[in-house]
Amino acid sequence: MPDAADDHAGKADDDAAKGGGQVKRPGHQVGDLVRVTIGNVAHGGHCVARDGNLVIFVRHALPGEDVTVRITQTARSYARAEVIDVHEAHPGRIRPPCPAFGPGGCGGCDFLHATSDVQRELKLQVLREALQRHGGLPASAVEELTREGIIDLGTTTGWRTRMRYRTTTVDVHGEVHGVPALRAYRSDDVVDASSCVIADATGHAQARERAADIRVPGDLFMARDSVGSRVMFQPDEGPGDDQPSMRHRLRVGENLLEFHTPIDGFWQVHPELIGRIVDTVLAWGAPESGERWWDLYAGVGPIAAALADRVGPSGHVVAVESSPIAADEARRVLETAYGHDVVAVQQHDVRRWIRTARNQGASVDGVVLDPPRTGAGKAVIEAMGAIRPGRIVIVACDPVALGRDTQLLAGQGYRLAGIRAWDAFPQTHHLESMALFLPDQIS
Repeated sequence: MPDAADDHAGKADDDAAKGGGQVKRPGHQVGDLVRVTIGNVAHGGHCVARDGNLVIFVRHALPGEDVTVRITQTARSYARAEVIDVHEAHPGRIRPPCPAFGPGGCGGCDFLHATSDVQRELKLQVLREALQRHGGLPASAVEELTREGIIDLGTTTGWRTRMRYRTTTVDVHGEVHGVPALRAYRSDDVVDASSCVIADATGHAQARERAADIRVPGDLFMARDSVGSRVMFQPDEGPGDDQPSMRHRLRVGENLLEFHTPIDGFWQVHPELIGRIVDTVLAWGAPESGERWWDLYAGVGPIAAALADRVGPSGHVVAVESSPIAADEARRVLETAYGHDVVAVQQHDVRRWIRTARNQGASVDGVVLDPPRTGAGKAVIEAMGAIRPGRIVIVACDPVALGRDTQLLAGQGYRLAGIRAWDAFPQTHHLESMALFLPDQIS
């Protein structure tokens, strides 16, 4: 939608009182109020507006809205702001179900003011823009690749199985109570998160009970595992020797594997997501008996397990993970289930490991990369181009990073052949996506 902030410039002063203060012109200071028309969504949980030549990144807005915003940060070429008054609302705007959401509020959610359908449409726009702007793909190709849209996983609240709270105290009618809190957006300030809607309901209820007994602020980490839905907590002093590990089960072929992680270790936070990722790797990668595969940034090894199950005793899978704790757990599970001859776990930095593999002339049929938020990056992608696997599957939690990796892979002779994305983090701007890359000559 085109920006139209200038259309409102003449009447902005007349409407200033509606926002509770004087509307300013460019040259804004923190706290100034500005009336703008909201443009397109941008990556990061905000939409873009303009006031003259000033670009403003606005939270709590939706495209096309006529709003008054309060400036929260200024920089040389842009400003940040939050909506404090809506004059003309988007048809998908709803009343946020959490009192901590809003101006000056919790930074955990970005789109709690929009319907789920609108949220997925906004995320789809962000993904498409990332693939065009950063991936260098034409709009027509991106539209065709993303025709499936953002897939609804069916759970929009209570999906977050890990939460790090900052406990604090509140005064209620003269009585001091401890409450679980979360940080305000881009701030060290904390906000009462007693009514959080995205936290696992059982774990959050127990967090409220624990926080009620706390009088000194501190961290409280909550996690729920997938075995018996156990909820565990890690206070400030750390887990201790008797702290039980989190347990997660995954059906892989005929095997029911159980992975153990530290309470703050990595496992997909949405309970439905890991199964969808594994299924897509197998469908797109199509590993066959006797093939050689690499699982890079393997974590505790759920994807490597699925690959090992498919390639069988005549194939081989290498799982590379930099974390010693995660690598040890992957080794325990995978080598016990499939044997070292089928799957080997390497505890290494992926960039260094793949450079060595490239220099040694390694060959491989397929590669799965599940890199950190920054993406796989130039060094890893260039090594992929030299090794030339027949299939590359990327698991990406950041669409811009995926766009950059897409362009890097194009430079190595790989084309984006498929993409799938899930609304795995409802109410936030985050999404999880997967991409299949094939060498140019393969149809």
